[in-house]
Amino acid sequence: MSLQSKPDKTPFSLCLESYGVRVRLESNNPKLFDDARIRAELALAGNLRFTDQVDTPHVFRLERKGRGYIQVKNGERSGVSRNKRAFLKYFDSCLRLTIAEYAVGRVFVHAGVVGWNGKAIVIPGSSFSGKTTLVAELVKQGAEYYSDEYAVFDEEGLVHPFARRLGVRVVGPEGQVIETDHLTIEALGGTAGTSSLPVGWLLITAFDEEAKWEPKVLTSGNGVLDLLSQTIPIRYAPEFSLKVLKKVATNAIIVKSPRFDAVAFAKFFLDFVDNKAF
Repeated sequence: MSLQSKPDKTPFSLCLESYGVRVRLESNNPKLFDDARIRAELALAGNLRFTDQVDTPHVFRLERKGRGYIQVKNGERSGVSRNKRAFLKYFDSCLRLTIAEYAVGRVFVHAGVVGWNGKAIVIPGSSFSGKTTLVAELVKQGAEYYSDEYAVFDEEGLVHPFARRLGVRVVGPEGQVIETDHLTIEALGGTAGTSSLPVGWLLITAFDEEAKWEPKVLTSGNGVLDLLSQTIPIRYAPEFSLKVLKKVATNAIIVKSPRFDAVAFAKFFLDFVDNKAF
């Protein structure tokens, strides 16, 4: 990948580094620039540092044009909106995905994560699979919050905190889906984990209102197959990703079943873990 050279004259610009990935943010508007900087800190859950201006492989330029907003990533227009909140949310998602794909020495997997009795429960799943709702309910039952979006694994298969604010979807009065992406874990009465954990359980599940809990215990090989579709850097770093996923799956108990309502299921599953009731 060729580096995006630093422009000679950019009104507002800063560089950041997260998980070994360097990114430059640029803007032609001071308020939009400040908002983007704040969103970057929230998006990466504080796992970043601001650096001196340097050449970077990834450049996000956020522009205010008339009544609208334009995102240009690495020289190509990648997003346009008239709604500032939606625009910044899109930038937030693109930035996180860039870091997740190119992170050095880490493998990012779409998953919710909580800590329970010194081990992690990892719940892989795509958007709208209900993992955030389940993570929130597990935290209310006393589990430690690690992430509602990414499981961040190191080369030994340990999972690290990525405790961003939760993005909780609720149904509005007219049936529309409303997303709140600034819910703190403290608002749920919970606490966030601060240290890396070994993975004790991989829970492969999705909500089904008619579901019965009929867990199948998977082999580590089948567990890896279930993780692959949620593994962000699999195309960029396939060998490293597979090596890490195998370590995760080898050391974990892997169960798969659809689940019922998160409020009831959270307590039920923690009891299931404690009793290893299978």
